[in-house]
Amino acid sequence: MKKTQHKIVKTAIQLFNKNGVANVRVQDIAVTASISPGNLTYHYKTKKDLMVAVLKYMKVTQKEMFPYQSVIEAQDWIELVQTYLRFQIQFRFFYRDILEISNLVPESRIQYAKQIESVINFNKNGIYLSVGKGFMIPEPHEGHYQVLATNSWAILNAWLTVREVLGEEVANVKRGMNGLLELNYPYFTEKGKEFYHRIKQQIPVMVKSEIDLMEEAID
Repeated sequence: MKKTQHKIVKTAIQLFNKNGVANVRVQDIAVTASISPGNLTYHYKTKKDLMVAVLKYMKVTQKEMFPYQSVIEAQDWIELVQTYLRFQIQFRFFYRDILEISNLVPESRIQYAKQIESVINFNKNGIYLSVGKGFMIPEPHEGHYQVLATNSWAILNAWLTVREVLGEEVANVKRGMNGLLELNYPYFTEKGKEFYHRIKQQIPVMVKSEIDLMEEAID
């Protein structure tokens, strides 16, 4: 991606996050990026073309942030959850405005579906890892942990919408991580409960302030 294209895409993400996809015009992006509308449309003729570039940038960023999802340890899993919550903040417009985006770029439905599948599989792998390590009890019956993994995704997906509507004091990264821990608590073994209490103490240290997260999100 060329330097000017990169600037346009990152500016678009900032404005989409702040104002919502439907409320951002190409002219707004040009003004904020300090370039002429003609220069912007030279690179991206329409808002749809720009959105396609933004979604591609999002996929590249995801691969960079999650390079080793297939092999994880318990501590890595917690850190990856934290990273995923940060990824959601960075591209919060995608989760909040997916209906608008899918109307503009129908192919984005596939990307959204893959996002859901990826997170559910990640959650399920984390559960099976925990069972293998003795942190969680064996699956009560076939398919139950698939539902638990899906419910974990629902928490990850819903907390951001709550945060956008009610503010970071009501829904922040710390509370998102605590929510996942509490959902899994009934399945913890005694060893798992020791891990739970240890992680609960570490979360305030692991999670940076919301201000830092927001500043880092578009750097």
